[in-house]
Formats: sequence, C-alpha cells, structure tokens
Amino acid sequence: MVTIHIEPGICGFPAEVRAFRLLRKSVGFAIKSECKQVMALARHLEKMDLNDIIRGPIHKSPVYELAGKSGLHTSCPVPCGIIKAAEAELGLALKRDVRFAFINDT
Repeated sequence: MVTIHIEPGICGFPAEVRAFRLLRKSVGFAIKSECKQVMALARHLEKMDLNDIIRGPIHKSPVYELAGKSGLHTSCPVPCGIIKAAEAELGLALKRDVRFAFINDT
C-alpha cells in the first residue's frame, strides 16, 4: 500500500490518499479529506486499471474527468497525487516527493 499526504495550500483542506493493489494491474483507493469536492471524487473513483493510469493525454484521464465532475478547482493537487500513488503502488514510478514552492520575486 502507498500513502500520500497532500497539503493543497490556501484552501486548508489536506488530503490523504491510499492506493492499494487489487489485482495484478489495478488499484483501489481510500481517500480522506474534509473537502467536499475531494470526497465527491473519492466516492466516484473506485479503482483504476493500468490502462487508466498510463493512457494519455491528461484530459482523458479518468481521475481528471471525475475531478472536473466533482467540482475540484483546476489547481487542486489531489488528482495528481492520486495518479502518483497509483503509479507507485503498481511499480510504474519511484516514490519521490513532489513539491511546489513559491519564490519571492520582488
């Protein structure tokens, strides 16, 4: 099982995404957050198969399609975190942190 903690920034609603292998090429999710939109996404995202994870382009990803239908803000990092967790659980990616950092430009 892979667990990712996501600090989304100004909205103040962190999320925890757990991805766990269901079959050889599919993962299920347990997602926790106080964000209503993230939890709406979680209710609709039962599992992903390998093809759902690696197929492109990004706008055809089931995670991003469901994120849009659930009302997530376009800059919400949770959908990306879900995909990262799924990739790591299936051995498609190494477990490495992702980070956004604002640099003060004056």
